[in-house]
Amino acid sequence: MPRYNFILWLAVVGKLRTCDKLRFLQLDPLCVFCRVEEESHNHLFFSCPWTSLLWRMIKSWLHLHKRMSTINSAIHSLLSSRNNTASRMRRVSLGILIYLIWDERNKRVFDNSCNLVPFVFRRFQVLFFMILHLHK
Repeated sequence: MPRYNFILWLAVVGKLRTCDKLRFLQLDPLCVFCRVEEESHNHLFFSCPWTSLLWRMIKSWLHLHKRMSTINSAIHSLLSSRNNTASRMRRVSLGILIYLIWDERNKRVFDNSCNLVPFVFRRFQVLFFMILHLHK
């Protein structure tokens, strides 16, 4: 889906407007999920306890056992010489997950809404199956 691919591309090139890139606006620099560390690409998508829990749930659900600590390492871990449906869907899952984390972050920042990890995980599953169904 173009929206997921665009957000994934922005995350890969480090161009999402995280708080560490918006210091000139004098915003609260803390991560909206954990409220402990400064929000940056790496923290937001991999180091934050909230997103780490979401990653673990999704990796377990997809039977992925490789360690992924950056967006680039996640992309390399999901690259496969096989081009079967399972391999393609694992690659698609990264775009869905990055989009959902960014979407939840923006909802917390701009809408003052807050969803729990199991809710976002369920959204991931629904989107995953919708894309799988559309793909077939």
